[in-house]
Amino acid sequence: MVKKKSASPKLLLTLPEYNRVYEIIYSVLEGRANTPFACMFFSAAGALILNKHYKIPARAVAGAFLLCTNPAPSVISIAKNEDGMVTSARDGFHMWVQTKTHVIDFMAPIFNESIEGKGYPGSVPRKMFQRPLSAEVKSIDEMHAPGDYFTMPNIELTDELVDSLFDRAQNVDLLNAVDRWFKKYPKKLDDLSLLNDLGEVHKLTLCAPRIAGAW
Repeated sequence: MVKKKSASPKLLLTLPEYNRVYEIIYSVLEGRANTPFACMFFSAAGALILNKHYKIPARAVAGAFLLCTNPAPSVISIAKNEDGMVTSARDGFHMWVQTKTHVIDFMAPIFNESIEGKGYPGSVPRKMFQRPLSAEVKSIDEMHAPGDYFTMPNIELTDELVDSLFDRAQNVDLLNAVDRWFKKYPKKLDDLSLLNDLGEVHKLTLCAPRIAGAW
């Protein structure tokens, strides 16, 4: 008996809803962190928003993350790549958001900046990454089409990185700012300002690069 292939779960967030989350996190970070490498913050903030504002159980997960970006195929590997092996450790990892049904990466629109100077051919389009777990390829060798992805979660590393993130008061302050500023699309955002280390007040404004489509 041949089993019917089950339909992929529907999207958790529409593109405008995803974009609002991405824009808020990016704009809170910009000028206060090395944004293209702030996957820990993007994932923690994204999980916070999904849990609190959308009532969607979600968690930050660290490990190795691979994505096919064009039909060549070109595959970006955000991980520890050593002697032909793909693993993850403090000196080579990525962090994303995971729900019961989906892998979501709120910093995917700036992957191009994240891989800059690392020898990857071409550029990575600014797209939403929100894919069903059921769509993940079974192995790296099966990555052929744009949007194919493969993850290697590292639970021990996840726990270590999440603890280190919350150990820094500045990270907690910025997460609180994300939470306070966030409103579901299409609601209008309230004005919010942040105080820097010099006692200067800066009004938050949306400044994230524009998204064009989805993987």
